[in-house]
Amino acid sequence: MIWWLKARNVPAVLLALFAVYLVAVLVRQEAIPVPAVVGPSGRLLVTQILGILPVVLLLHGLDRGDTVTEEVALRHNGRRNVLLCVAFALLALVTAAGVQLLWDRPEALSLARNCAGFLGTALIVRAVLGPGVGAICVAALPLACAAAGRRPGGSAQPWAWPIQEPFSYLGAGEAAFLFALGCALAVWKNRPVIDPFARTT
Repeated sequence: MIWWLKARNVPAVLLALFAVYLVAVLVRQEAIPVPAVVGPSGRLLVTQILGILPVVLLLHGLDRGDTVTEEVALRHNGRRNVLLCVAFALLALVTAAGVQLLWDRPEALSLARNCAGFLGTALIVRAVLGPGVGAICVAALPLACAAAGRRPGGSAQPWAWPIQEPFSYLGAGEAAFLFALGCALAVWKNRPVIDPFARTT
């Protein structure tokens, strides 16, 4: 199990996750300007994009091995990957709750939401288009939302969950839905295939 966790890049993912929360505590409302495609030009908080780093590292760990070999060598490898993703999302949530309670940083809550939502989006893209594409989509998602997801008044569109307010129930619900769908697709994509014409010995 220890070797499996190392192969999945877990130590680097944990280090990156705690590092981005430390940065979230320090930078708070720091933002980068983003030119708008639709609506007013807006800004993207640094804490709204920090979740990309641990998610991309986790995706890299999931795609490091040979899928065919792992399916033969391990039972329920898809379920193990999903359990790892669920553990990652829970750790992000618990860490965000601790940061909010200790230092009153609502940005940590949006970071946890975005970590789960980014991972779910990446798992969906990974299941549909294959490995390697998910990381690119995750990196582009918050920028696309910041560029085209603002209303004329400056507030976020309902679909632009990565730039929603930290306490937005809609944003949290959308991220949770994407995460659940991504996990379901990850299990379905890695389900064992039974050949009805295989000969039994």
